[in-house]
Amino acid sequence: MATLPVRKFAISIDPEEVVDFEEPLAYFEEVFAELHFEQVGNYKFRYADREATITGELSSSRDGYELWMLVQAPDEHEYRIAEVADAFAGHVISSSGTRSWSSGSYSHRS
Repeated sequence: MATLPVRKFAISIDPEEVVDFEEPLAYFEEVFAELHFEQVGNYKFRYADREATITGELSSSRDGYELWMLVQAPDEHEYRIAEVADAFAGHVISSSGTRSWSSGSYSHRS
């Protein structure tokens, strides 16, 4: 079986650069659970199906958490990453720090 490529994206509150979320850890646990991601570590969440494995990793920062998504699939799986970005009222940023795509307008969750 061939090895599938892994792509890395950030979910950011800023559409142009990676900016951390100020929400507590419980916020991420709740949103990832709604998206059917399993918590596999203190700061790691995973979703897997026949097409892809998608991992969300929180990186602690001074003000909160940066949210990074790793996608192991034959393609970028844009629709799933866009769903995650939408659930966090954020934007998808490529690992090079540039805007990747937008799934539409986002509203902040309360």
